Amino acid sequence: MAQLQEKDGFGRLLGSSPAMLQVFSMVEKAAQIDVPVLIEGETGTGKELAAREIHEQSARCPKPFVAVNTGVLSRELIVSELFGHLKGAFTGATENKKGCFDEADGGTLFLDEIATMDERVQVAFLRVLEEGVFRPLGAPTDKQANVRIIAATNMNLRLAVANGAFREDLLQRLTVFRIVLPPLRERSEDLPVLARHFLDSYRDEFELQVTGFDDEAMELLQRYAWPGNIRELKNAIAQAAIMAGQGFVRAIHIPPRISSLHPVEAAQEIGNEEHPDSGTEILAAPCSPTDITEETTAGTVDIPLGLTLDEACQKYILATLNYADTNKSKAAKLLGMSRKTLHEKLRRWDSSKNQP
Repeated sequence: MAQLQEKDGFGRLLGSSPAMLQVFSMVEKAAQIDVPVLIEGETGTGKELAAREIHEQSARCPKPFVAVNTGVLSRELIVSELFGHLKGAFTGATENKKGCFDEADGGTLFLDEIATMDERVQVAFLRVLEEGVFRPLGAPTDKQANVRIIAATNMNLRLAVANGAFREDLLQRLTVFRIVLPPLRERSEDLPVLARHFLDSYRDEFELQVTGFDDEAMELLQRYAWPGNIRELKNAIAQAAIMAGQGFVRAIHIPPRISSLHPVEAAQEIGNEEHPDSGTEILAAPCSPTDITEETTAGTVDIPLGLTLDEACQKYILATLNYADTNKSKAAKLLGMSRKTLHEKLRRWDSSKNQP
């Protein structure tokens, strides 16, 4: 139990709240026994991280950890994806293909969104759990399945069973060991640790000079309900870090949906702070993340969810460059990075844009 004494977490999992200490204990116990595990929790609570931690603490650690999101696979593809197929098994099967059970041989297979699994796949999956064998499409014989199954869901599987959408016998086989991850709103005391961890990560990744959060910014983060949980927090910290650039992340850098500050008000506050004598309102203007010549006079830029972190960083840097009238030295100073770093980023993005 020595690892549970760490101040801020357990392996990949962060937190010191009573709810998370219970999770850490369950993860450690699950790692010690080779049985199926079901991880339940809302979207964004870190179910895959918990599964990876179980794998890495287990005797199967040297072998592969294979993660599959069953919710994004079509009914036609999921059987082949999980169990593999032989050449000629169906139209378009031009070569043999290993399935996830083969790829995870000796290791762990993590199945996310298990509640969305098609009924016929549930039957085949149940056979794997009960008999330890599976059959690739087109194969004449069964193969042994030497994998540890960890499944995850953000849905109530008991309700799914009651509605006839999920097999009760499969649920019973999956719940030999069950872990429930708490939503972030129920572990708010962990938020400062998580926020600082993500800020440190993005500071290094984006080469920023942010140093922390001021009290008002942290209060806003702790007051928000976080329906998207840790995933939403991570995205929000990425945007706040980029908006701040250097020094402390303040309330005006927190995304408006979280701070309850209207985007126009946030832009005006930033504009007035950067130009205290102007008395004019500075509003956000559009800026393409792939066009470094687009003009904007914005004092801030809205970064929507859905962008990759590199796209978000790119969008903010380009807007800042245009705000600085394409003066790279001025833009680099506003961004809290060296002119050389800014030049290298612009050159990389421009090169990527011009590739065929």
